[in-house]
Amino acid sequence: MTEQRKKGSQIGVIAIVATLVIGSAAAAGSFLWAGQTAFAAKVNGQVISTDEFTTYVERAKKQYAGQIGMDFNSAAGQTMLVNLKKNIMNSLVEMSLMKQEAEKMGLKADEAEFKSKFDELLKARYNGDRKAFDEDLERNKYTYTEFETQFKQQILLSKLYQKIIEKVKIEDADLKKYYDEHMDMYKEPEKIKAQHILIKAEEGKKDEEAKALKKAEGILAQLKAGGDFAKLAKANSDDTSNKDNGGDLGAFGKGMMVLPFEEAAWKLKEGELSGPVKTRFGYHIIKRGGLLPAMTKSFDEVKAGIRDQLERERKQKTFEDWLKQLKEKSKIEINEKLTAAPPAPPAGEAGKPGEAKPGETKPGEQPAAPQTETKAGDGHEH
Repeated sequence: MTEQRKKGSQIGVIAIVATLVIGSAAAAGSFLWAGQTAFAAKVNGQVISTDEFTTYVERAKKQYAGQIGMDFNSAAGQTMLVNLKKNIMNSLVEMSLMKQEAEKMGLKADEAEFKSKFDELLKARYNGDRKAFDEDLERNKYTYTEFETQFKQQILLSKLYQKIIEKVKIEDADLKKYYDEHMDMYKEPEKIKAQHILIKAEEGKKDEEAKALKKAEGILAQLKAGGDFAKLAKANSDDTSNKDNGGDLGAFGKGMMVLPFEEAAWKLKEGELSGPVKTRFGYHIIKRGGLLPAMTKSFDEVKAGIRDQLERERKQKTFEDWLKQLKEKSKIEINEKLTAAPPAPPAGEAGKPGEAKPGETKPGEQPAAPQTETKAGDGHEH
């Protein structure tokens, strides 16, 4: 079972409203033919202008060129171009539909809500420093007016999302059914507990390895003479992630540690010390702890986590189904010329006049606004 992601400040961002245009990582080529028609799309009579479409396209194109150096004149770039233009058009259409529905429901993003959410953003991302925020806008060539407009739109769409999924409910019977059908997910293998002291040595450097081994042997002698493992770990171990905790590695199963360490640890009896064990990290002295037998987590232990997962999945599906039905019953007209691939440039032509090169920004072009949500996750191996 995976844990639900940390929500952070939220600030009205809808995590599962797919393909929002704001800040989307999309790209396309130069639409020199954009002025051939008066609209990019019509959604229930509401016009999406070619200017709006090409603004998003050019901004996104610049981002892709800068981030991955995409050449939209190449064969791969042309293939990507067609898909990305369609994605941008679809996003604009869906955005228009959602805004229309929000208006019908009487939903609004007022100034008080904007101020409250903006204050949350400043505190969460900029430690309350408005100057740092303004500098971020300037660095990204984004105006405050653009940011405010798009941020209010995010607040509005967040309200719409909450309205659509408000009746989603998960019954206890659903939780038990999921648990029974996925019981293998909750099985815990046999594990052991252990502490260790690591003396680092770069693999292959003989002098460094010899020095580390000598130090490890000296520490082992102190332990055999009655030295306190936790104190010696705190004073000598190079594993900064656990040295202050006496070298405690917690409980781990097979396959979780590097092989030489694993083999040595599992051969020990509870309370027994290993000799210096060489791994790619250096030399370890291991003290074996207790054995935790294999077990299956009870339903009560995992019930809350299952509820979070099922609610998240059901809300997402509910909103996606609602949006799909809304599109099916709406009158949508797309200017297909704007989503077609442009003619291939002459052989050897590096680029078209006015086309942004990787890392460049055309006059009037603006990259996406500062990010409003953080994702994090990290780990390490002993």
